[in-house]
Amino acid sequence: MSATSAQEGGGRVRRLSCSVALAVAGAMAAVTIGSVFVFHLLPDWQRDDDDSSGAGAGPPSVSASSTAADSAPPTAVPARYLGTWEGEGSALDGKLPLGTFRLTVQRAEAGQELGRLRQTDQLGGVCVDVLTLKQVTDKQLVATSVGAKGNHGGCNPARTTVRLTPVGDDLRYQSDSAESGRPQARLSKVK
Repeated sequence: MSATSAQEGGGRVRRLSCSVALAVAGAMAAVTIGSVFVFHLLPDWQRDDDDSSGAGAGPPSVSASSTAADSAPPTAVPARYLGTWEGEGSALDGKLPLGTFRLTVQRAEAGQELGRLRQTDQLGGVCVDVLTLKQVTDKQLVATSVGAKGNHGGCNPARTTVRLTPVGDDLRYQSDSAESGRPQARLSKVK
């Protein structure tokens, strides 16, 4: 395509490039297509005259019986996880024993306290971590863990991600904390 010219005041000629002309044409096409969707001008969008709210029906591919709740991920803790769990913890792929882990899990929604992990080492030292629920999936709970106020100086206060995964009747605890050697434990329900 060649450039087009337009005469300016004073007899000078200004040239408009092809790209400017194409940009204007593209913008006009976008406005036209956007209007079709905004004003429901496509043939498949039909007004439901029986609907007293005046809202039009959605596209035919959307089922009226389908709701957002059907596709939304679960947010509450399933009963399977609730209770008190206990087992021996370790770090560094099982090479470093960490003592007894006792985990309490309560009902929670995302952003709420899920429970607490109490770790008692071989010398009797205790560290408590507070778990806040981040996400519930079909396979596990994902939480943020942070050291509780009042822990002694040997406890890791840093925020980390923790995963709780059912394994048979037990619960696997896994922490992403590299500073602590990625602690893990297989926990059995005690109450």
